[in-house]
Amino acid sequence: MSQTITLTLPDRLFEPIQRMAQATDQPVEAVLLTALQTSLPSLDGLPEHLIAALVDLEEMDNTGLQQVLLEMVPAEKQRDLNDLLRRNQAGTLSETEREQLTLLQASADRVMLRKARAAVLLRFRGQRIPTLAELRQLTIDKQ
Repeated sequence: MSQTITLTLPDRLFEPIQRMAQATDQPVEAVLLTALQTSLPSLDGLPEHLIAALVDLEEMDNTGLQQVLLEMVPAEKQRDLNDLLRRNQAGTLSETEREQLTLLQASADRVMLRKARAAVLLRFRGQRIPTLAELRQLTIDKQ
């Protein structure tokens, strides 16, 4: 399904889009669609539980999303994950350890996906995203 909308763009937004369209020999509409798709990436193809967790972020206020940016994989889990990844590269994991590695990776992936989606949502709402250095400092201050 598609929706048709009429949108009035200020010149300061339209001019770079028009330049990009000319440079890539694409219609302005195609450039706009690409910009929209990259600004709020689709959740298609993700498992249902991840889609639900990421959609829930859309209901959060900016303060809640900023807190998500500060989420971290607990240090103990990160150490275990790093150890299992090293041992996996060496080919020395048991089946049980492979399962543990899969679970730890999924947990870390969930944290990273939540943080990335929170950043996209904040940016989409016109909020400034902290730099990595600022995030590190905020994370240290939070502990």
